[in-house]
Amino acid sequence: MERRAAATRRGSGRGAVRRGPGRPAGRSARDGVLADRDVLLDAAERLIRAQGPAVTLDAIAAAAGVTKPILYRGVGDKDALVAALAERLVARMTAEVTTMVAQASGGRERLRTLVGGYLHFAALDRHLYLYVTAGGRSDDRVQQALLLADRTAHGFAAGIAAFRTARAADPAVALAWAYGLIGTLHFVTLWWLRDGTGDTEDVAEQITTLLWSGLGGEGTTR
Repeated sequence: MERRAAATRRGSGRGAVRRGPGRPAGRSARDGVLADRDVLLDAAERLIRAQGPAVTLDAIAAAAGVTKPILYRGVGDKDALVAALAERLVARMTAEVTTMVAQASGGRERLRTLVGGYLHFAALDRHLYLYVTAGGRSDDRVQQALLLADRTAHGFAAGIAAFRTARAADPAVALAWAYGLIGTLHFVTLWWLRDGTGDTEDVAEQITTLLWSGLGGEGTTR
């Protein structure tokens, strides 16, 4: 019995995978499972688009053809998954909207293109947008929302600063205005996706008028 116990201890130590406290056990690459991070994220995006933002990590792991521990090992917990998917979504939306804005002429038309483009691409990826804006733990959602804004704000700020500098206006407001613009876009988008009030063009025009002219409607010919 002692020999058998010793053999068991030797066998369990040979090639064993160490894991941190609380990390569930799972198969390793030694067992033939190679969890490519992008493949896991692609699978998560496909499932969220198909089934909505309420999908579970178990369902995502199954869709990727791996165990849940492999998903943890390749991407991380749910908050890490949300952050990774948010980074990918923001990068795609920013690239598309930036291209559209560059083709517009005039300051107001560029602003309207930005607002309309943001709404358009959020609607195209509705389930994924809702997942990355509300998918983490409730106590992390403020930080999550700020991280989402951080990924976009500096790009917006650069454009605002350049626009104001070209018109001999103070560019120091650019970063604050960028976060204000993102906050407006984000909450208008959440409201619009939830209630479906008005089409993209109407909502984009309404928000552009607010941002460009202010509540008093002054300066509409600038």
